[in-house]
Amino acid sequence: MVRHLDDTAGHLAHNVLDAAADYEQAERDLSAAYAADPAPAAWEATARKAKRRAAELAVAVDGLTDRAAIGLGTSKTAVRTRVSALSAARPGAFERVWSAANAYKHKDLKDARMVVVSDDDVLVVGLGYGLDGLGVGKFGGVEVIVRDRAGASWKFLGDVPAVVGAWCRFLAAERALLPDGPIMVWGLQAYP
Repeated sequence: MVRHLDDTAGHLAHNVLDAAADYEQAERDLSAAYAADPAPAAWEATARKAKRRAAELAVAVDGLTDRAAIGLGTSKTAVRTRVSALSAARPGAFERVWSAANAYKHKDLKDARMVVVSDDDVLVVGLGYGLDGLGVGKFGGVEVIVRDRAGASWKFLGDVPAVVGAWCRFLAAERALLPDGPIMVWGLQAYP
């Protein structure tokens, strides 16, 4: 095991994966509330909770970048570039999660590297069937969506497993000790 990434691997195991489980439960609660009454007023509070849990997860994931950069003695940009490349199966996923974290913390984003403009671009809506990707996220109802600067909408439930898997592959390549697998996110095997 590479000792300089202990903090990063520990953050993944104890904070990111726990935040992912909290977010998953919030999405399940949202589905149940929507199924009970599809009128927006009936599930608004549950939707706010799901959005908050998604943001908390995004912030936890973003915290991996700082820890890895410190542990490797490199820049955050270098770490982001490597991890983003490892999430290439879902293009832009890393950037959407990173942007959602920053939007939650700062509201309006001026940094051109961010793929969203503000916290208002992270919303809870029903994206619809066949949008984003086949089999991505929920199959109906409402869920957390990230709308990018180009106006495209993406299911956060599709981005999270891709990004968590990318981080696991990054840490494994650096020979960090990962939690015993498989690592599951939203019922999908994110790693190995």
